[in-house]
Amino acid sequence: MAKHQLTGSSKENDPFLKIVLKGHKKPITDITFHPQLTNQFSTSSADGTLMVWNMVNNSRSYNYIGHTNTVTGTEYSPDARILASCSLDQTVRFWTPTIKGDCSEFKAHIKPIQCLNFSKDSSKLITGARDKAIKMWDVSTKRFISSFLGHNHWIRSAKFFSSGKVIASCSEDKTVRIWDASSGQCVHTFTGQEGIPVHVAPYPNDNSIAVAMSSGAVRIYELRSRKLQQHYILHTETTYVAWHPFDNYLLTSGKDGHVRIVDVMEGRPIYTVGGHDGGVTSVKFSADGEYFATGGEDNYVMLWKTNFIF
Repeated sequence: MAKHQLTGSSKENDPFLKIVLKGHKKPITDITFHPQLTNQFSTSSADGTLMVWNMVNNSRSYNYIGHTNTVTGTEYSPDARILASCSLDQTVRFWTPTIKGDCSEFKAHIKPIQCLNFSKDSSKLITGARDKAIKMWDVSTKRFISSFLGHNHWIRSAKFFSSGKVIASCSEDKTVRIWDASSGQCVHTFTGQEGIPVHVAPYPNDNSIAVAMSSGAVRIYELRSRKLQQHYILHTETTYVAWHPFDNYLLTSGKDGHVRIVDVMEGRPIYTVGGHDGGVTSVKFSADGEYFATGGEDNYVMLWKTNFIF
């Protein structure tokens, strides 16, 4: 593990490293914070497991084992009743987020699954896979609802907008697509990006979308005008983007080992933090925005106090 670093203004309200957690045996692939318990978050890993961490006692709370290959994504349902995970083993698992960790599973795709995301009302789940399809599922019954077809390569990321009426996705085909969640129709395709879009993050007010690019760029598109709104070169290869839940701050990570915090109102990065030995694979703010977590290729998870937002 590298020594943690911070660049930006040196003030008392700078973000700072709070906890370093080690438990996974392979790189971290995703992070999800509990939507109600501010002291708890979960991580997925290439070691095939999920871990639920408790920020109060700095120790691992639970370890969920069941997938037979890399767990590529994990997310709590907004109602906190389910911790979902997806894997290269082509399955989705719904875990009861308790120490017992009971789970149910279903095969969702015919190829490895790359991502999943709940609708804000917790009733639906979307999954994206290497079979080029995005699928929507009924959470209560685990029944298939519909497919979103149009990408001609692997799906890298797919997310509901908070309204639940729109879905954004990106793919190895170098496009970002916007879908009507009800009809399954693609209503717009963003093209012309340099590199491959690897992760999408709709802004909480549904007006725009941030896209992480393999080229190291981060692009923000405005949905109403369907135009590029902001463009940043932040990393050698950007891996993840995540919005602060209430404020105009964007968290980004890269294979260069850096995490950057961008003030999108000012149009510039305001902090850079580092500490992982190797690339940073995932970043996420807590539900209240008080913390953010980073996961790395070094198998470590780091929890940071946001600190600069009042």
